[in-house]
Amino acid sequence: MGLARVARTGVRGAAVLAASIALAMAGSHRGALAAETEALNVALWADRDDDDADGRPDGDGPRVAPAAWVDLVAADGRLTGSTLDVVSGGEHARIILPTGASLGWGTPLPPRSSFQGLSPGRVELMARAGAHRIRVTLDVRGLGLRDGEGRAVDLARSHASLERTPPMRDEGGPDAPFDDVDALRVVLALPDSGSGVDDAHEVSVESLNAQGARLDDLPRVPLSPSRCTAPFADLADLAGIRCWASAPLRAVADAVDRDHPLVLGRSIKADLGGALVFRSGGHKAQMVRVLGPRDTPAGPIGRLRATLRAFVVRVTPGGAPAVGGTDAGAIEALRAELASASAIWGQCGLTFGDPRGIEVKLMDPPPSHLVAVGDDLGLLATGGEIRIRVDGKGISVPTTPGESADQVAENLVRSVERAGLLAVVSPNARIGPGVTSSVDVSLRRRDGTLLAVETLPGAPLSTDPTLSVRIGSVDMSDGLQHFTDVDAMAGTLEERTLLKAIDNLDPATVEVVVVPLFAGGGRIGESFIGSDLSSVRNVVLLDRAGIRARQSSLTLAHELGHVFLDLPGHPDDYGVDTPTQLMDSDAADASPFGPRRLTLDECARALRQAGPSARVPLLSEWPIAPLPVGVR
Repeated sequence: MGLARVARTGVRGAAVLAASIALAMAGSHRGALAAETEALNVALWADRDDDDADGRPDGDGPRVAPAAWVDLVAADGRLTGSTLDVVSGGEHARIILPTGASLGWGTPLPPRSSFQGLSPGRVELMARAGAHRIRVTLDVRGLGLRDGEGRAVDLARSHASLERTPPMRDEGGPDAPFDDVDALRVVLALPDSGSGVDDAHEVSVESLNAQGARLDDLPRVPLSPSRCTAPFADLADLAGIRCWASAPLRAVADAVDRDHPLVLGRSIKADLGGALVFRSGGHKAQMVRVLGPRDTPAGPIGRLRATLRAFVVRVTPGGAPAVGGTDAGAIEALRAELASASAIWGQCGLTFGDPRGIEVKLMDPPPSHLVAVGDDLGLLATGGEIRIRVDGKGISVPTTPGESADQVAENLVRSVERAGLLAVVSPNARIGPGVTSSVDVSLRRRDGTLLAVETLPGAPLSTDPTLSVRIGSVDMSDGLQHFTDVDAMAGTLEERTLLKAIDNLDPATVEVVVVPLFAGGGRIGESFIGSDLSSVRNVVLLDRAGIRARQSSLTLAHELGHVFLDLPGHPDDYGVDTPTQLMDSDAADASPFGPRRLTLDECARALRQAGPSARVPLLSEWPIAPLPVGVR
């Protein structure tokens, strides 16, 4: 019937009718396409950090470990089963399967797949599923860090570091260099337009400690337009990308540094082994771990751990502890002091770990277990006899002319062992006026229990007129007799009696001992170091005044510095007085300009003198592990 009607209208009418039908069909087809083609916009961050702590950016490997899935953005369920064809910018992102493996573009998308950003830019995709089409745009944002010299700081292969510089005013713009080797600018590289770009300008920073707990935050980090230089110099000539940068941000050890007016608002408390997490719109953008200095004369320093043994001495046996008032108070006071010292030494990448995990032992003053042969001058014997009583047994040791202190000590050991007891021998370093070194003999039961040594009733301890023999004792009621410059390398007999009672014979541990007070006043802390070659080494002593001086003098951190640096003196003993340095001999100031800074040279020296390759390694490498996913 249609053909008949065409015939009746003639050729011209047939042409008009055919054109009308064609236009109607084309319009209908375009309407179908418009109905079937949707638009989907996704914002994500270029994944250049190292959530799985394997030392490389999460976006670089063929697979993404579960610890790094936090930066993936789940693909919209409407895309499942679609084939994603790249229109442009496919190098800026990739598909990650539920197993963590990557999937190439142009392949049907499995369920529960995700997108991962690789570099800043825009990805245009067309998702096809039969006749259905979805235009997909991925806006990949970039977040990086820039140091004071304008160099990029890799989020995965490098790290942030704790401040070693006193507060200073930031007087430059977002692209100006600054004289602070630890501070870092946050730099954003964003597509010029697209979903959520304005929100990306609002960046906050959250600090996590090494256990993943929240430590501090900066709710808003102001950003200013910046040139696309490091770390996005390769984007400088790329159309459609704009950059912003912050003021230099400082990761600091404590509130003293954080709250100074010169740096308030751009300082954040941080923890060695923890992380700085950068957020936008409440969601994680990227993060960087906090470790030691990025560059020292000995190379970059990651995280090193010292093993400490902590003790608080009671005033009398069973009496009150040196600090804290109660046993619990003493433990809390010393742990707080250890935490403060650990935070300060974080400047050099050195930590003692979680202070809550450090066992603090309360101890009575030890009994008179020590016999010092040749004490002080170390003169040779001229003949006589040593007589002692221990554990109810009398012991006699003859001396002969010309015998040295160590020979007499060996004879004493044999006599003690014949009596069924145990003797631990430890030679001391020769003191300044000494002829030879003295030797200490600690008397114990076979189970290691210390024994009290006494003289025999009515008899002298020794009849030898030249070889000095003394029994050590510890009396905390009048203060601990401390060493002077003359006998600093060996320590006093009272100090040795105290410290050798707790010696575990492991030179790789550091003992921290708190006493009620030092005799004579004027001293609040002291240390014994390895280079003195004595039997007492790698020990720090401080009294309750040293604990109270934490903020102004940082006594424990200072004394530990002598141990880690193996340094008997102070920088200002032979150089310029710098009261901001931790190792300054006489500075006391509770402000950020007090004695709390460590230099790069000191960090390098600590690594060389006490690090894993040192003669006596007090510090061991402590690699970081992934932080708990739920806190990022």
